[in-house]
Amino acid sequence: MQHHDQEVLIDVSTAAMDTGGYGVLLTVTAEGGTEVDAAFSYLGDCASLHEARDRAEIFAQNWVEENIFR
Repeated sequence: MQHHDQEVLIDVSTAAMDTGGYGVLLTVTAEGGTEVDAAFSYLGDCASLHEARDRAEIFAQNWVEENIFR
């Protein structure tokens, strides 16, 4: 999933963790291609990858609201 707004690209990657559960990594890139920020969150146990993706999207939206749209 990717969001593009205000000349930044936010890449959201969801992956199963070796220790169980899922995690999400946000990578924020400026229009010129320079990585300007990154954030990781452990999503916990999820019944499916679909649930993990839903949680990851919510995390990403909250992160954007808190860090970009102040």
